[in-house]
Amino acid sequence: MSLFKIGAALGVLVASVAISPAAAQAATAATVVSPKRPLNVREGAAVWTRSLRTLPNGAAVQIECQVKGQLIDQGPVRVTDQWDRLTDGTFISDAWVRRGQAAPACAPAQQTAAPTAAAAAAGATTAGTVASGAIPLKARSGPARAAFLYSGLPNGTALNIACQVQGEPITGTVRATAAWDRLDSGAYVSDAYVKRTAEPPACAATAAAPAPAQPQPVPVVEAGRWVSPLPGFSARPGFRTPTNPNHVGVDIMSFVGTPIHAAAAGTVLEVVCNIEAGHSCDQTGSASVGGCGWYVKIQHAGGVSTLYCHMVRRGVVKPGQKVAAGQVIGYVGSSGNSSAPHLHFEVHVHAPPTSPGNAIDPLPFMRTHGAPIG
Repeated sequence: MSLFKIGAALGVLVASVAISPAAAQAATAATVVSPKRPLNVREGAAVWTRSLRTLPNGAAVQIECQVKGQLIDQGPVRVTDQWDRLTDGTFISDAWVRRGQAAPACAPAQQTAAPTAAAAAAGATTAGTVASGAIPLKARSGPARAAFLYSGLPNGTALNIACQVQGEPITGTVRATAAWDRLDSGAYVSDAYVKRTAEPPACAATAAAPAPAQPQPVPVVEAGRWVSPLPGFSARPGFRTPTNPNHVGVDIMSFVGTPIHAAAAGTVLEVVCNIEAGHSCDQTGSASVGGCGWYVKIQHAGGVSTLYCHMVRRGVVKPGQKVAAGQVIGYVGSSGNSSAPHLHFEVHVHAPPTSPGNAIDPLPFMRTHGAPIG
């Protein structure tokens, strides 16, 4: 899992809607505040949706309405999960916007993007609708539940399906199938929870993401010292168990606030809040919420990466920072997909990038390197 690059340009929601004249007349004037780099204008209310263009610092914009989306905590104006729908149907984070008054909430039909030239150029798609009941449908980076989670799509969300690929078998509310729908933005949803008007075409080989590969042999990395990420606490075996084959790490139960240590010397790659839209990593998570919560990813010698999930708050290190073995990088919590305080710890080989396919069982790896945690 690179757990993904959250800043990657992957669009999740695209729908054909019209902008009402009344909404356009009631537009809220605002100004972009993005002094270090241009602000991305996107197809949806999250940074993984496709970037359509950029706006320079000081650009004037007209806000049609606001919709709740991905929480942005690094904007210069405010910390918020509100995204501004502009009068052309595109979206920008309100964290980077200065406005004189509040913008109205978007109506249901305004919460997805208007048609764009980029979407039209992508070619014909098959229309679909999420049919997942009370639980949002997970949009992921590949055709398996172990793939990186982008967001949860509410029941009734309109989808544009580019093609289908075979992946992990799922029994859903509509059908039991191994087919996954690749949206025109590149995200994947299980076809088991999708009502559609026609049969989508098969994805070309270049468009289909592979299903998670089998765990690779445990390598021996000679460089450096390895330590337990939570000294004094034991990990429960839980890597790709028969009942949970998509669990690509181990869980170390602990208490909120317990210091988490870097397992070896390396460079911090990511310090990220990974959670489905509409939720916050700064609140206690639950089993019904998708995502890793606050996490830190570190790159070590020998092509090994480690990942530390469910922190109580943002890690105390920064991307690009060099860390030593045993250095405190954050604190145990229960953010994201978590029902009790613990550390979810992953080891990936042949990285970067990280993915479910190159995750290995941390327990034998750590034993091999003189730092048993279970």
